[in-house]
Amino acid sequence: MGCRNSIRTARLQLDPVSWTDLDDVVRLKASTGVTGRLAGGVCNRTLSEQDMMTDLMTWGREGVGMFAIRQQGHFIGLVGVQPPTTMDCHEMQFAFVQQAHDPTLSREAASMALAFAHAEGVARVIAYAKAGDIVARQVFGGAGMHVCSAQQVARPDIVLYQSTRPCGAHNRLH
Repeated sequence: MGCRNSIRTARLQLDPVSWTDLDDVVRLKASTGVTGRLAGGVCNRTLSEQDMMTDLMTWGREGVGMFAIRQQGHFIGLVGVQPPTTMDCHEMQFAFVQQAHDPTLSREAASMALAFAHAEGVARVIAYAKAGDIVARQVFGGAGMHVCSAQQVARPDIVLYQSTRPCGAHNRLH
């Protein structure tokens, strides 16, 4: 992976997750104070290690996945896309350590991860948010995702977001 898949902004560094991030990821996923939306929710070290293996395999197989987010060299969270939940899409997820949560940073990181996924050929990215989860809704909407019609979600308390790559667009970010 190295720097080819890294993204740098004025405030953030996003790198594909690696085993060197494991202790930070374990702390993040074990915290009930995490801000964000990860499919696995709060989990222990063993589950975090299993998630890391999935993340690494996704990067190797698909060229996209979860990024470790750093600000001034300090780990502050995760953002990226997970393997397809259906055959035609990937799922956007994010989580920030509570003390580092800043809505503008969350949107910036999600926006960059989403653009990266589309540039690497992912045609459709979805995200689920609880209707009352204002932070997740602001992050997904601020990253450029749009709310889908209510008929596409089985539960009335869940809002489905999506982003689709324009037809013919396949430009790699480098």
